[in-house]
Amino acid sequence: MTLPRFLAVLSLAFLATACDEDDAVSIRVRLDKDLAGTLVTSALAQPVAPDAVEAAATGVTFERQVALRGAKGRFPKLDGLTVGDVRFTAGTTDSGFSYARVELPTGPDARWPALFVPLNEAERRSAAEAFELSGGAQDLGRTFQIRIELPAAVVSNGTKGKLRGSRNDSDGNVATLTIPIQAAREGKEPLVWQLTW
Repeated sequence: MTLPRFLAVLSLAFLATACDEDDAVSIRVRLDKDLAGTLVTSALAQPVAPDAVEAAATGVTFERQVALRGAKGRFPKLDGLTVGDVRFTAGTTDSGFSYARVELPTGPDARWPALFVPLNEAERRSAAEAFELSGGAQDLGRTFQIRIELPAAVVSNGTKGKLRGSRNDSDGNVATLTIPIQAAREGKEPLVWQLTW
């Protein structure tokens, strides 16, 4: 198998197994008991030059390019953490419950949608064709997800503010919030997601 073909298969395998279209563009948090933890981000990026695979290919003119970038790091405390203008707060109540709050601005002044999907809707749909011949990846980058793995089972999980198409759920100690990017760009008020455990 040639290197360009191997890398293309590898990237498709990553998309198929590591993340689906709902969480390809995301912030993932794993919290420790002391509210420190690990942060993983993934975002679409607009390439400014051909990548190694494109540069190594001959006999083809590429029409669609988009990159999926990921980063991982540690934070000493969730409270005060920001990613763009997404703001996290966290703490422990007097009754012993721990809580986390995530505030996401919406509307044209919100910065985070462009950080994670730096394309308008038509550009995003066109760029997503770079991942799948049959158009199966057409929703890549359509939604943004925050996934938090807590050190204990979720007790409550809810949102304040309205944003068309957003949804939150939990399973055991994992809570997720999924937001349509276009709805976030058109929103009128912040969306606040609150968790307790």
